[in-house]
Amino acid sequence: MRPSAANHRRSGFVLVLVLGMVILMSGLLFGFSHKTRASLAAADGFRQSEQALNCARAGLQLAISVIRDTNDLGADPRLDKLRNGKAEFAVGAGACTLKITEEGGRLNVNTLKDKHGRIDRKRVDQFLKLIDLLNRQQPQDQRIGYGLAPAIIDWTDADDQVTYLPFIKVENSGAESSYYGGLNPPYPCMNGPIDVLDELLQVRGMTPQFLGRLREFLTTTGDGRININAAPQLVIECLAEPMDATLAQMIVQQRRLKPFKNVTELRDVPGMTDNVFAAIQDSVAVGAGERYYRVRAQGNVADRHCRVEAVLRKNPQAANVDVILYRES
Repeated sequence: MRPSAANHRRSGFVLVLVLGMVILMSGLLFGFSHKTRASLAAADGFRQSEQALNCARAGLQLAISVIRDTNDLGADPRLDKLRNGKAEFAVGAGACTLKITEEGGRLNVNTLKDKHGRIDRKRVDQFLKLIDLLNRQQPQDQRIGYGLAPAIIDWTDADDQVTYLPFIKVENSGAESSYYGGLNPPYPCMNGPIDVLDELLQVRGMTPQFLGRLREFLTTTGDGRININAAPQLVIECLAEPMDATLAQMIVQQRRLKPFKNVTELRDVPGMTDNVFAAIQDSVAVGAGERYYRVRAQGNVADRHCRVEAVLRKNPQAANVDVILYRES
């Protein structure tokens, strides 16, 4: 073999080897670059999520300040956006939306039985009437069932005996661990009070759609009496069977002009009768004692969103605000 031909082949082999190394190194560099970009993107996303969470926490601190410095949240028209969930403010590079609701104006799902473990017929009837009002003009397959009432009672009471409500014609029995244990996956009945309304999603008969319609009218705190100065009109309609939408609207209009200082002032509302007043007087209050508020704050940074939900308790005499429940998501 001629030396020139051998050298030519050797040079060609070296060239192929070098090209292969270059391609291999390029692939490694490309993979490293892609991994680095992904790591940087993840780090940036984590940073934005932390910023969004800090925005939500800032919203909670603002809510605490507002509640501490305001005697009656519902009587101040400047706070309408906070009550309606339309308050938004900038926090550094992000923003926060904030909503404050006074829980004393809602039906407490933990009080369908009294402290002695007996069915509280008046509060059960209020809950059933709320279901009726929310079912108005809803198609049959989207109506909330009465069975939610005994199911919630069984979820929140301490015993494991199925509740039966004889004054309801259909869907009148509850559900205990014998029912929930047969689900896939199974889980036990709580047999204790509910802390947050989302726990109701575990109760038989509840769906996300139903909870979405019920949420603004229910609470998990308070003694069960309704603060008439904070209750939505629909809750006022639920107070007793003789109460109708017209009278409930008159109560809302009256308190906008001047919040009620005591329950007996309800007698002066146009349209109020002795029959209606007698039916509601033991179910209402004017919020003179401890007040509970639910705060929902959402922090937004770029496409990252973090939420903080808290329940606050205000003692008007001590002028302090305590966080009794806190959750981040």
